Amino acid sequence: MTSLDKTVAGLAVGYGLVSLIGGIIGFVSKGSVASIVAGGVSGAVLLFGAYLLPRKPKGALLTLLLVSLALTGRFIRASASAGPSSIAVVMILGGSLVALASGIALGKLSSSPAPAR
Repeated sequence: MTSLDKTVAGLAVGYGLVSLIGGIIGFVSKGSVASIVAGGVSGAVLLFGAYLLPRKPKGALLTLLLVSLALTGRFIRASASAGPSSIAVVMILGGSLVALASGIALGKLSSSPAPAR
């Protein structure tokens, strides 16, 4: 696993935990079932993507990229309509970092030469 992959995995684990904890906080503070389901599912997928990265890099990076873009888009839309909250800022910045790092790693993975047989 390259240092870039380790960086992506670390960012994804951190973002996944923030998503999970945010979903729990939304449920506890506001009774939002949507928060716990969305935060739980997206957090779990991000954690699983980080786990999968050394085993299936292309699939893991695509998963991390798509989930982080989806979460970032959701919080950008919410901020546009209700104004930015500190939670939204954290989710937008975290998602942007994971998406950027995953995209770069995916590009490097796609451009690396095929292994010799």
